[in-house]
Parts: sequence; structure tokens; C-alpha cells
Amino acid sequence: MQRIRVRYTKEGRVRYISARDLTSVWERGLRRAGLPIAYSEGFSPHPKVSFPDALPLGFASTGEYAELTFAAPIDPGTGLARLSATLPIGMDISTYVTVPEGARKLASQLKATLWEFEGATTDDTSARDALTELEHRAAMLLAAEHAEVVRHRPKGDMTVDVRPAVIAIAATLRPTGEQVVPVLRAVLRNDGPTIRPTDLHNAMGVLAPDPLPEPRLYRRVAQGEAVDHGLQEALTQQIEPLSPDRSAEAA
Repeated sequence: MQRIRVRYTKEGRVRYISARDLTSVWERGLRRAGLPIAYSEGFSPHPKVSFPDALPLGFASTGEYAELTFAAPIDPGTGLARLSATLPIGMDISTYVTVPEGARKLASQLKATLWEFEGATTDDTSARDALTELEHRAAMLLAAEHAEVVRHRPKGDMTVDVRPAVIAIAATLRPTGEQVVPVLRAVLRNDGPTIRPTDLHNAMGVLAPDPLPEPRLYRRVAQGEAVDHGLQEALTQQIEPLSPDRSAEAA
């Protein structure tokens, strides 16, 4: 048996592949790539591919993770390149590590998540106004002792406190051609009650009289352990910066 952990993307149309269908997508890809994935025993064997955390439907990600168990050793470089080529467009393997015996479970290494909220492209003046508002609300959130929001569910509403999950938050502008995009990044704890990016957005939305515009896109950037100025990614140990315009070396 050989275990390999991979980090992969989920961008574009594949954002709408549900967590339930994800295993089938990977099973087809492994079969097309000709890789000897191991199968569970029992009445209904299934491929040994595990995903530590489901991504909400419609969210983008450059920080998805999976653990693959192979029935025979493979060359990860060539084998995973073939696998990545068989996956749908927008789902690409970006890095991998071979798992030694006795290694900690993958889920235990994903202590925090770096989320990104991407606004609409706009002109420079409007973008800077949006940046100022995001910075103001981020400061208010960090200064607050509690930030409660209500989740509306079929079985009844539920109140959650967002503030304990927020480790760090920052806003900046990202150039896109001749226009710019306001971007908010936040590092949220994974231990404790699950706080969704939409919970954070809603919490920031009630901090001032005017509503906060809905982000054009929510993106999970990476998962790992929170550090100063960002997050240490679980597989590579590289720093994903909190501010998108800050280099990893500077962080």
C-alpha cells in the first residue's frame, strides 16, 4: 500500500460538483489514468479516496485536499500528472506528498482555513471606496467581543457567534487588466463550531447601517495552520499570505 496526499483546485464550472459526486469524479479519473487505487473490502467496495472537508457548492478553491491509497507503488510525479490530466477542467492537482507510516491524520493538520472574498471588478475610485469600507468593517469585527448571526435552516433558525473563529482578516485591491477588484481575506479556525465564509460576510454586514455587497466569489485558498501574516499550508509548509499583495517571503 502507498498513501499520497494531494492538494488540488476546484475552479470554474467544477465548483458545482457536489461533495457526494466528488468521489465518482476521482474514481473515473483514476481509472482513466490507469492507476492502481486500492479498494475497501466488504459487500460494496469503494476506492480508498478520502476528502477531509466538504466545500460548499458553488464555492471556488485552490486549497482542496485528498488522500489516495494505492494497492501498489506508483511514481507520484508521472502518475499524478496523468491523473490531473483526466480530471475535469478546473480541477488540477497542484502538489502532493507521500505519507509515511505513522503520520498524523490529514484532517488534524488542517487547523485553519484561509478564505478569500472577491468583489466585482470596477473602476479605481469605486474599488478604493469599497476597500475603505471593507477595512472599516474588518476593524470593527476584530474589535468586537461577539459577532452573532442567524442561520436560517429548514429545521429552525440557529444563532452562531462568528468572532471566536476569526484569527485574522485584511482587505486589499487586486489589479485585473485595466480594472481592480476589492478582495477580503480571512483566516478562520477549523477547530470548534464550523463557521462558513457566508457567516463571516453576514457578520460584517450588520456592523454598519448600510448592507455589505455580496461577494462575486468565495474561494478557499488553502488550509493548514495559522501563522503571523497568513497561513502555513499543510503539505508544503509554505506561507500563504493574508494580504494577496504581500509576498510569501515578506510574510
